[in-house]
Amino acid sequence: MLWFSAGLRYQSKQLEEQRKQFAAQFQHLQETSRRDALMLAKGILDRAEEKTIAHHGSISSTNELLAEYTHFEELKPILESTNPHEVIRAYQSWMKKEGAALILFNGIKAAAEVYLHSIGTRDVDYSKSPEDFYFIYSPHFATLPFFNTFTGIATVLSEFMVRLAPGRNAALIAFFAANAKGISPEIIKMDKLRSDIEKHTKDGYPLPAIAHDL
Repeated sequence: MLWFSAGLRYQSKQLEEQRKQFAAQFQHLQETSRRDALMLAKGILDRAEEKTIAHHGSISSTNELLAEYTHFEELKPILESTNPHEVIRAYQSWMKKEGAALILFNGIKAAAEVYLHSIGTRDVDYSKSPEDFYFIYSPHFATLPFFNTFTGIATVLSEFMVRLAPGRNAALIAFFAANAKGISPEIIKMDKLRSDIEKHTKDGYPLPAIAHDL
């Protein structure tokens, strides 16, 4: 009986040592996976920054993008003009800013997905638009190495883009409406454009002037 009890204690001790060993190995794998994910995220973020600057064409750092974006004077002719050429010109200028911002947030979102998947984060809706994704889920990653480089600008810019969403959507409708009215009518799917117009008005937002008669 004494031998049996000693054997049980020995087995219990072995199992506890194995548990600790497995826990340590698992923690090491988690830390390695997290570190590897962060390095992969860094590469994605670096490329996003390069593409953002290149797309805009007039900035040398993503830190300059916020000041550029919040001067959205192009939206006035886009939303108020009925001249297709004027709308197109204004939209092309606007897309330097809008496109650059979307490239940046697409990159941040892609990098965040890599990291969040690596640590098993759940309850994340990856179908959200890039700016909405950052606005909602940035507390999970914004202070991490490499991500924190963009936290200042991205936090303010994402909220600005979310609040400006109706105007941004109206600008896109205006662009397609301007093309439909003589610039490139053959490439516009009118059913899709009218569907977008219907949804926009149903949501309670005013249409751009150039789209009123479509």
